[in-house]
Amino acid sequence: MANKEAILAKIARNMKQRGFQASLSGSTVVVENGSNDLVVSYVEKSVQKPLGGVDDSVSPFLGIGVAAPGALQIEGAGINSGTNATVGDLLDSLVAAELLAECAGYANDILLKQANAGAGADLDVRIAGHEHIVGLGS
Repeated sequence: MANKEAILAKIARNMKQRGFQASLSGSTVVVENGSNDLVVSYVEKSVQKPLGGVDDSVSPFLGIGVAAPGALQIEGAGINSGTNATVGDLLDSLVAAELLAECAGYANDILLKQANAGAGADLDVRIAGHEHIVGLGS
């Protein structure tokens, strides 16, 4: 699997190739989705090394299986922070569904989050990735 910058750049490029407005800005990808822009970021996995795999600054591989890849996080910037958001609030359009499909093409877990959510109003969903999927990290 490529490093996190390469994964995020590939997500932005693939979304653009599908005809969506996406931009890589630092360590996040912003995908325009009307009033609910979607922000994709890479969340490092927190495990002890060497069980967590090699350091990504030394190796281009972030890890597969026990090597513990991080997760791809999708946040809905337009979801009101005072509400108890649902998955449907985040995945509210074709753009969001295409982005979810793009992120699912990697071995990483996917986190669905509500941006700037307060306590008790946090959309916090984890979709498990799998190291044996077709197109692993491609």
